[in-house]
Amino acid sequence: DMDFNFTMPKIATVPHEPFAMLWGYGRGRLGVSIEDTDNESGVKITDVQDESAAAKSGLKENDIITQVDGKKVKDVNETRKEMAEVKDKSSYNIKAKRNGTEMNFEIKIPKKINKATL
Repeated sequence: DMDFNFTMPKIATVPHEPFAMLWGYGRGRLGVSIEDTDNESGVKITDVQDESAAAKSGLKENDIITQVDGKKVKDVNETRKEMAEVKDKSSYNIKAKRNGTEMNFEIKIPKKINKATL
């Protein structure tokens, strides 16, 4: 008699990215991964996607974002909230510190182009 017991292979689950909606996909996306700083002085960029709005503006990994569109941000939650506010804008400014120097970055969001083959 045959034994048909076999275990299903484990499927790796992708960890839930709370800010994937704002930072990874969709309209107004910046194209960065961020994390809280230890002193609530802003958020640290841990990754910048190639060809993203952030990359084109000159933002780099390890920059500390301190303001989004004129609003101070001290942690990831505040940054997400402000990013949600600017999602319909075609451009906005971000202030970030690099090696202690505050810099301004203009983020330009390309318009979505409708395409059809008729």
